[in-house]
Formats: sequence, C-alpha cells, structure tokens
Amino acid sequence: MRQGKDQYFYLFIPFMQLEGALRAVPEGVAIRITVTPGSRYLGVGKYDGWRHAIRFKLTEPAQKGKANEELVRYLTALFNKPAKDVHLVSGHTSSQKVVLLYNTNVPEVQSVISQAIENSAAQTKKS
Repeated sequence: MRQGKDQYFYLFIPFMQLEGALRAVPEGVAIRITVTPGSRYLGVGKYDGWRHAIRFKLTEPAQKGKANEELVRYLTALFNKPAKDVHLVSGHTSSQKVVLLYNTNVPEVQSVISQAIENSAAQTKKS
C-alpha cells in the first residue's frame, strides 16, 4: 500500500462502513452480525456491505445453540464485558443475528471491531 494520504483515508473507511451495522439504543449498542458456523478459526471477518452486517467466523457447528453460545463467549472476551452485558436479541436459528451490548457506545464498539478486523486480516496474510 502506498504511504501518505491514501493510508490516512484507508484507516477511516471501516469506521464509515461499520455505522450501517451498529445502532445506538438506550441500553447500549445493537450490532447486526452474519455468522459462518463450522469455520476453521474463530474471529471477526470483514464488513458485509450488502447486508450491513459484520461477519463472524465460528468454529462450533450450528447445532443445539452451540454457535450462538460461542458467539456470545467471543463477544464477551472481545469487548471485555460480563456475559450479562451481551444479549442475542434475534436470529437464534439464522445466520443473520442482532446482538445487544449493554453499557457501551458506538465509537467504542467501532474501535474494538475495527481493531479485530485488522488483526484478523493480518493473521490471514501470515498464513
């Protein structure tokens, strides 16, 4: 990637895109998520512009709620929140979900997810 102005612009693209997947609510932030259960690794994928959602790859299969439990555990670890602050609102039997993070704000969520996307991209380039 070239240095200079392009690099500066590149850093802010994820923040603008993520706004479609994040919505401030009185309790905290609602996140639109698309999951891929049964993946080889656990992590944050890219932003899905068509669905306005953030992709998450999960290692657990989509059986008996295992993938949903793994998603909630991963989000609690990612955001350093207790399990009671992460609630799966909709999409219990779908790959498209809405998760509510209590006691947080949109800029904080944008920052954490953008960092996780960058870390995930760096790991896939190494392998």
